Amino acid sequence: MAQLYGDRSDRAEPQQLLVPPHSVEAEQAVLGGLMLAPHTWPLVSDVLGEQDFYRRDHQAIYRAIAELAGKSKPFDAVTLGDWFEAQGLMELVDDGAYLIELATTVPSAANITAYAEIVVEGAGRRRLIQLGTDMTSAAFDRDGRPLAELLSDASHRLGELQPAQRGGLQLAADSLASWYARFEEKYHAGTRMTGLPTPWAEFNNITRGLQPATLYLIAARPSMGKSVAGLNLAMFTALRGKTVGFFSLEMSIHDCHDRNIAALARVPHEFVTTPTQTADDDYTALMVSAIRDLKATPLFIDDTPSLSVRQFEARARRMHQCKPLDLLVVDHIHDFKIDPKLARFEYGAIAQKAKDLAKEWNIPLVALAQLNRNLSSRTERRPTLSDLRESGELEQKGDVIVFLHREDYYDTPEKKTHLQGVVEMHFAKGRNIQAGARINLRNRFDEMRLDDWEGPLPIAATEEKKPGGGFFTRGKKHAEEF
Repeated sequence: MAQLYGDRSDRAEPQQLLVPPHSVEAEQAVLGGLMLAPHTWPLVSDVLGEQDFYRRDHQAIYRAIAELAGKSKPFDAVTLGDWFEAQGLMELVDDGAYLIELATTVPSAANITAYAEIVVEGAGRRRLIQLGTDMTSAAFDRDGRPLAELLSDASHRLGELQPAQRGGLQLAADSLASWYARFEEKYHAGTRMTGLPTPWAEFNNITRGLQPATLYLIAARPSMGKSVAGLNLAMFTALRGKTVGFFSLEMSIHDCHDRNIAALARVPHEFVTTPTQTADDDYTALMVSAIRDLKATPLFIDDTPSLSVRQFEARARRMHQCKPLDLLVVDHIHDFKIDPKLARFEYGAIAQKAKDLAKEWNIPLVALAQLNRNLSSRTERRPTLSDLRESGELEQKGDVIVFLHREDYYDTPEKKTHLQGVVEMHFAKGRNIQAGARINLRNRFDEMRLDDWEGPLPIAATEEKKPGGGFFTRGKKHAEEF
C-alpha cells in the first residue's frame, strides 16, 4: 500500500493545501536585492506594492524602504533598523537581526524584477481566492443583496484583478520603426480614412473617421438630435460588420428598434410606433428588408436605466470579453446614477472611465451629454464649451467635443429662422482635427436620421456644398467609398 500511494510523509497535509499562494524566498530576494542595489527601486516600485507581500514583516520592510526612498535616503540594514526602532516595531525584524540576514544572504540583485513578478503573481492569486470566498459567502446569504448586484460586483472586482498595464518612459527612437510602418500603411491605403467611417461625408472629411483610443462627446440640449446621432453611428458601424455596444440609459431596447428600423427602412417613425392598415403597404415591405439587415448586425444594446459607473464598467468589460468591441456608444452620461452633491466629480469620473476603456481596448467611444438649461434663455443659443453640464471635468476628459444645434427649434409664430431643417454640428474641441469647424446636416427626425446636407443652405450668399452621400445609401454602398 505504501509503495502504491507513497509514504504519508511525502504527501501534503490538508492544512498545507489551504495555505494561500506565496513565495517567501521571492519576497526575501526582492527586499534583500533592494538593500544591495538601491538603484533598482524604480523598477520594483513600478510593479509591486506593499500589500503584494504575504508576510506582515515583509510588508513593513517594504513600507520602510518606500518611505526612505521617497525622502531620497539610503535604505540598508542600518537605516532600516533606525526606522523600525523609531516606529516601535523592532520585534517585527528580530531587533534588526532579520534585516542583516536579508542584506547578507541574498547573493545578487540581478534577477530582482523576475522575483518581483513572482510576488505579484502570488498576490493576484490570493486576491482571486478572497474574491471567490466573498462571492460564495454573499451567494449563500438568501436575505442579502440581489443577484444582479452580486454579479455586477463580482464582474467589477474581477476586472480589477487584471494585471496593471505596463508602460513608462522609453527611448523615442525605439518606436520610430513601428511609427513609420503605420505611416506607410496609411500612405499606400490611398484614402484619408484612418478610423471608422460615419454616415456623414463632411464629418469623415474633418475627422478621417472615428479614431481608436479616442473619447468623443456629442452634446446638445434636448430635441437637438443627440440620440438620433448616437443610434445612427451605432447602426451604420454595425451594418459594416463591426461589433458595436450601445448603452441606452434613456430609451428601452424597443424604442431603439423603432428608431433604427425607421432610419434604415426610410419610413416615418410614426408609422413604426403606431402602424395603421390604411398606410402605404410599401412601408411594411421596406421594414421587412430593414429588419433582415439589422438581424445580421453585431449590435449589442444594454437598456438598463440609472447604471452606476461601476456597473457600466463591469457590463462593458463582460461585453468586450464575449466579443471584442470596435465601437462603444453611451446615451447618455447625465443619466448615470450619481450623488448629486458630487455631480461635477462623478460625471468627470464617468468620462474618465469611458476614456480609460477607449484607450485600453484601442477603440473609439462616443458618449452623449446634456448642456446647461440656461443656454436656452440666451440671445445667442449656439453652445460653447462652458455650456457643458459640469463643464470643467467633461471638457478636460473629452478628446473630441461636438455640439449639435437647431436654430429652427426656437422658432415662434412671429419669428422663424430661414435655417429650416438644418442641424449644425460644431467641432468645439478636437485632437488632430480642425477645432472650430462646422458642418450642416439635414433634420430627418421624421425618419430618425441625420443626413448630409445636399446643396446650398437656405440663406443668401452661401457657397454650395458638395452633394453628400445621404444616410446609408442603403447601407454598404456608402461604406465602400472608404
